[in-house]
This record gives sequence, C-alpha cells and structure tokens, in this order.
Amino acid sequence: MIGTARKAGKLGGTMVELLRANVLANFAYYRRSRLLIAFALVFLLLTGLTSLPTFFIKSGVQNFNSLQEIYSTMNMFLLFFAGGLGLFVVSSHLRNRSLKMVFTKPCSPAVWLLSAFVSAVAVSLFLNLVVLASAVVMSFAWHLPVRAGLLFISMDTFVASVGLIAYLMLLATLAHPAIAVTFALIFNADLFYDAQMWAQSVIRSGNSSFGLRFLGRLFHYFYLLLPMVHAFGKKTESIYSSLRVLHGEWRYPLFSLGYALALAAFCYSLALFALQSKNHI
Repeated sequence: MIGTARKAGKLGGTMVELLRANVLANFAYYRRSRLLIAFALVFLLLTGLTSLPTFFIKSGVQNFNSLQEIYSTMNMFLLFFAGGLGLFVVSSHLRNRSLKMVFTKPCSPAVWLLSAFVSAVAVSLFLNLVVLASAVVMSFAWHLPVRAGLLFISMDTFVASVGLIAYLMLLATLAHPAIAVTFALIFNADLFYDAQMWAQSVIRSGNSSFGLRFLGRLFHYFYLLLPMVHAFGKKTESIYSSLRVLHGEWRYPLFSLGYALALAAFCYSLALFALQSKNHI
C-alpha cells in the first residue's frame, strides 16, 4: 500500500515536471515566433492612431471617448490574439509533424495538450494585465478617474479568451488552420442569434410559412450548440460604453468563468480524443 502511494506520488511529480517543462518550451516558442513583438507593434499602432484626436481637442469628453475606444479596440484584439495563440501552438506542431517526437520523450498527449492550453492562457493573462495597466496610465495622463469598468472589461475579456483558446485548439486538431479560422469566424453563436431574431421578426410580421419556422428552429439550435465568446454579453454591453459597473454586475464574470471552464474541459476532451486517434505515437 505504501509502495503504491509512493509510486503515485512519483508519477504525479513527474507529470508536474513534464507539464512545467512543456509550458516553458511553449513560452520559448512564442518568443522565437515573435508573436509578442507583433502584438506590441499592433498595440502601439492602434493606441497611437486612436489617441490622435486628444492632441488637437483638449476636452475631458474627448479624452474619455478616446480611452473607451482604445480600450475596447485592444480588448477585441486580445480576443483574436488569444484564439490565435491556441490555434498556432497546436497547428504548428501538427504541420511540422513534431508531435511523434514529443510524445516519445515520454510525454503523453494529455500533458502536452494541457501545457499548450496553460501556456496560451498565461500569455493571454499577461497581455490583459498589460492592456489594463496601460488604460490606468492613460486615465492618469488625461486626468480621468480610473473607473471600475476598466477592471471589469479586462476580467470579462480574459475569461472569454479562456474558452476561445480551448475552442480554437479543438478546431486546430480537427482541421487545417485556414479552415479552422474560417469556421470560427462564420459559424459563431452571435451570427445565428441574429439570424434567429430576424426569423422571429419576419414570423411576427405575418409570414409564418413552414420553411421560415424551420429556419428559425435551425438557427436556434445552432445558437445553442456553438460556443459563445461573451456568455452574458447582452447583460454587460452597457459597461463597455460607460465604464461604470453596478454592484450586482460583478457576478457576471464569475458566471462567465464557469461557462468558459466547462467549455474548455469539453474542448480539451474532444481535442485529446482527436490527437489520440491520429498516428502521432
């Protein structure tokens, strides 16, 4: 019994070491690929272009509008970048066929996939903190109050990026990166929600044909099946424009985190099954 416990402890320690080694290797891979440098350049470019009006119009309202626009733009870019990290770290290894060597170190597909997810989430968290700190600095520089909405939006963006990373990692294991990106952009929950609202509005206007009602149901089922980026986007959209947060609205990032973790676990399980089904070992 004691021997079994010791073996389990050694195995757990080995798994942690393998996970840590793979995460560090992924960090080095990100640096060599210059992804973070590209992010910094885009960040500086977007910030510079959006803040141009503040140099010509000295107004508190204009400064606030510029801050809100810069912050919204950068958080949207963070989501695209986070999804790209998840896609890139998996698809690059699949394309250069290096996974067979990785899995024979030995490193199981489960550990490697988890390390890819953890490293992408860690980079996303770091970049979210950088963007949040930059927004706080700009608030002080433009003599604006540091509003709680900045922290709320940063939390909401990071939580959304967790689910997005896992979803793009799953798509990367199933299809070519170009197909995965196209699928993620076209087949998304928001698109089918808007399509469902359109179908319902046409039905309410008097056109209740079978085909239209069938489309409405179909759009509804696609909306339920496809992952959502912001699980409570309709409840929090006003915060993105006003940067003000009511006391009861702080629960939404927590609810969104539960949804993102459930989505991540589901995508991880399917991606692991897809990896194990392929001839990488």
